[in-house]
This record gives sequence, C-alpha cells and structure tokens, in this order.
Amino acid sequence: MADYLLRIKFENCFGMHFDSIKQLDIIQSKDDYYIAKFIRKNKKNKRVISNTKLKNNEVDKIMEKLSTINLPAFPNHQMGLDGGFTELEVGDYAGKSHFRWWSCCPEGWEELDEVVEMVINCSNMNDE
Repeated sequence: MADYLLRIKFENCFGMHFDSIKQLDIIQSKDDYYIAKFIRKNKKNKRVISNTKLKNNEVDKIMEKLSTINLPAFPNHQMGLDGGFTELEVGDYAGKSHFRWWSCCPEGWEELDEVVEMVINCSNMNDE
C-alpha cells in the first residue's frame, strides 16, 4: 500500500477555455521511498503518465516546510482571463488541506508557491 502525500494540479486558461490540466502526485511507497507521478496530455490529447523516484531528503524538506507555514485563511480573490489555476492538496482521507489560486499566489500564500516550485524541481517535471 502506498501513501499519498500531496497533489499539485495546473489548469491553463485562455479566455474562458480551460485545457491542459497537469497533475503531479507525490506518493510514499510501502518500501519507504517516494515517487512523483506526473499525469498530462500529449499533443494527440492522449493521457501520459510518468513516474520518477525521488530523493527522500528532498521530500522530507518539502514536508517540513509545509508543516511550518502560517497562512491567512481568506486570501484576496484575484481573477483574470488568461493564465491558470494552481492547486495544492496535502494529506489524505484522515486529514486534508486544499489550496487553489489564480496565476500568481495571493498575498500571504507565497510560501505555498515556494513549495510547488520545490516539488517541481525535485520531480524533474520541468523536463517533461
């Protein structure tokens, strides 16, 4: 059995048209190592899944950072036509936090953006 640690979703928007949803899950395996599962669509609109084994110390740093963040519960709402949403989900059925923001993160949530960048960097998602 694997434990789901966190999920990041990216949803691009051009005008009112949403497309190109990408999802990155960080999972802890039963053998105590971490996997990044990256789900996206290719140019033919077919679902592509790739898995990357992660370094434990990098994931530990991410989880440590998440455990020390203080955030305002109600950020200022921002909206636009082009850009996209970023979502960060942490936890599982026993307890979960879910954050979603438009384009750039709201004031006070900058540390969440740093966490997303840390996850992208350690999973090599930029290389995809």
